[in-house]
Amino acid sequence: MAQPGPSLLRARPAPAGVAALLLCALALAPAVRAQVPAVQEVAVRLEVEGPVPAPPIRARLEETVDAVARRLLVGRPVGGVREGQRQLESVLRTVLDRVVAGYAVTAGQIDPGPTSTVLVRLRPAPPLIRRVVLRPRAEVHPRVWPLLEALVATQLAPAAATLLTGLPVAAVDWAGPLVVAELRRVAEAAVPGYTLEAQLAAGAETVVAGRLVPRDSRVVRNIGVRFRSSSIPTILLDQHAPVVASFADPLRGLPVAFAEAHRAALEGLVAATLAAYPPVVQYHIVARPALRVGETTVVTVVADSLLYRARLQAVITVGTQAPPPELQVSLGRLFGAVEVFGQLAVTPNTLDLRYDLGVAVTPTPAWQVGVAKTLNRPRLLTWTAYTLSPDVDVRLALESSAGTVEASVRYRLNEFQAGELVATSRGDVWLRLLSNL
Repeated sequence: MAQPGPSLLRARPAPAGVAALLLCALALAPAVRAQVPAVQEVAVRLEVEGPVPAPPIRARLEETVDAVARRLLVGRPVGGVREGQRQLESVLRTVLDRVVAGYAVTAGQIDPGPTSTVLVRLRPAPPLIRRVVLRPRAEVHPRVWPLLEALVATQLAPAAATLLTGLPVAAVDWAGPLVVAELRRVAEAAVPGYTLEAQLAAGAETVVAGRLVPRDSRVVRNIGVRFRSSSIPTILLDQHAPVVASFADPLRGLPVAFAEAHRAALEGLVAATLAAYPPVVQYHIVARPALRVGETTVVTVVADSLLYRARLQAVITVGTQAPPPELQVSLGRLFGAVEVFGQLAVTPNTLDLRYDLGVAVTPTPAWQVGVAKTLNRPRLLTWTAYTLSPDVDVRLALESSAGTVEASVRYRLNEFQAGELVATSRGDVWLRLLSNL
């Protein structure tokens, strides 16, 4: 019998109605599956018995519970979660008991839904941390250390106690890095320019060994000194610069940011050393240091005596009718607001000498009045001066022997140099330059 040819093995085409039904079924299948609700989101409620964990530790506990709950529930059909709720709750508690060291899971409940609510209650497992001891150190000068120690005691120590007190000892294994990171953040805010390296020794009394180290390479490396004085010649002060620089040695190695933030305290540290310096005590000098902080920190010492006044000035005048240049040496003794002084003036080009004896009264820091008599010629000078600002003075003087009134405005370029514009009742105007030596 002959076998059928290939044309006989071909399937018969399906009726049009059957093909349409198959297409509809394929199209509706995803919609049918979509109608089966699944868990899309998880909302965690965490309760901890006993001491409330510090925010970073509580946040890590919530993150852990949330991660476990998501892996267990998200994507499962809500109906399947309801059917296996007890088994899923048991798995949740078992997993959390293993991953959250130091805490026992006393409750783990699931409320199924597209957004399933998960309630977890934890109880700290003894022993708990009852006391925290902070042992800080830093490679700084012993005279600077009390400043750092005070900042540590007032800000870092309370933060360490808040983070660790009441925490299970067993939880330090996973919570320790969180505590160290938070202490580092607190240290960097409290002690500018420094960061913290810390290690924990866990126990009922937990010891935190912390080391403060500079955060960057900008530290105080060099010390410069300069002097400012209205009563002591600079040439007498400059010889003390090396000693004053040694008084500021405790600043070496400090981060620039720290020295800038605590400049007033460091100025006080240098001032206390200056106050005990023998020449300062002997001559009743008030020395006020000011710091300009940088990798090379400059200590500016404003020094004035409470008993004596000494001035050495070079005076140059510029103008057609201006007096000749002079070198003036003045020595005075203070009696409260009254200064009695003697002055020697030398004219370099003629070697002419002038001897003055005078009295100046300073009733307020802004006002001064005075009178000076030239001993080797018939000259009497009276004046009054007013300080408008630390850099600007105005002065009115009368030379009785010549009957000349002189008005001037002086501007201090710095403590070494000043410029003075002078006008007289005779109509003369000139510029006077003064240099404090």
